Amino acid sequence: MSDTSVSAKLNTLSLAGNIPVSVTIELTRRCPLACRHCYLPETRGRAPAGKELSAGEWAGILRGLARAGGMFLVFTGGEPLLRPDLPELCRFAKRLNFDVRIFSTGLGLTSALAGEFKTAGVSSFEMSFYGRPAAHDRVTGLKGSFSRSLAAARLLRRAGLRVKIKTPLMSLNSGQAAWLKELAAREGFGIAFDPVVAPANDGDRSALEYRLSGSRLAAAVEPLAGVPVPVRQGAGAPDFLCGAGRNVCAVGPDGGLYPCLQIPVRLGNLAVRSFGDIWKNSPWLKKWRAAGSKDLKGCAGCRDLDFCSLCPGISLVETGDIFAPNAAACAMAGLQRARVKKTSRGQAKNCP
Repeated sequence: MSDTSVSAKLNTLSLAGNIPVSVTIELTRRCPLACRHCYLPETRGRAPAGKELSAGEWAGILRGLARAGGMFLVFTGGEPLLRPDLPELCRFAKRLNFDVRIFSTGLGLTSALAGEFKTAGVSSFEMSFYGRPAAHDRVTGLKGSFSRSLAAARLLRRAGLRVKIKTPLMSLNSGQAAWLKELAAREGFGIAFDPVVAPANDGDRSALEYRLSGSRLAAAVEPLAGVPVPVRQGAGAPDFLCGAGRNVCAVGPDGGLYPCLQIPVRLGNLAVRSFGDIWKNSPWLKKWRAAGSKDLKGCAGCRDLDFCSLCPGISLVETGDIFAPNAAACAMAGLQRARVKKTSRGQAKNCP
């Protein structure tokens, strides 16, 4: 059985069984950057960073997540490197047999610290780069941040860790994708692009001014090799809107449990209640898990539905309705349908 088949089987079984195989933990919402498009109001100065749990408190939570079936763990922020106990937490998570990744700006990383993460068993780092140095620094609001992040990424590679570049596509970095692909190839980094800019968790919509649409979105997406075409499950398959609250969950710095990072619905606090209790008994989760495509009233009859990768979390923060269409998903679905149609025409012309 191929790795892809195993992954697909795990996804299907964990969705059906509500097994939280993938967990994202925000250790802090403090960050040295103030990226213009950030979905966290804390990094933009609209909210205080708030309480952060200690390493000992996180250890208890990690045990509970492991018992529930957690396998893949991401430490993120804010900037998780602002937590001096991050290597300790990585080592502990690895002892619980988690596959551990870190999402980071790299600011604050040293050669010694990179070596600690390698020894701790961290599998990879994912870092956001927005383009050439000037474009990157314009997005982050910190002069010299590109050079510092690139230096950190190189330290990680030298320590033997995988590094992946993650790049949102938006008006702020229009035209930078090809350069970033070349950078990734030259440095030995992986790379992925995301064409969706979301509103902030507090409902602030100012980042949407940077969202690409229409011909600008089409021009940005078209040249990118490897952009996936979503495939909806066929008739008779389980009707899951997404993995949030089923095989995916997220935990905030104070222990607050959420269906995922993109759905800011607080289900309970793991510092005072066990994961199993909240995961099994949350009224919101019970209602959410009973939902399906039938609840997407605004999407019924849409010709692009089979190509749509609607994120309910973006719908919630953008429209106030978790089951509503959202502009980003609609735009991408239309592009994906057009790409498939164009590819099918090309194949038909080449048939003998």
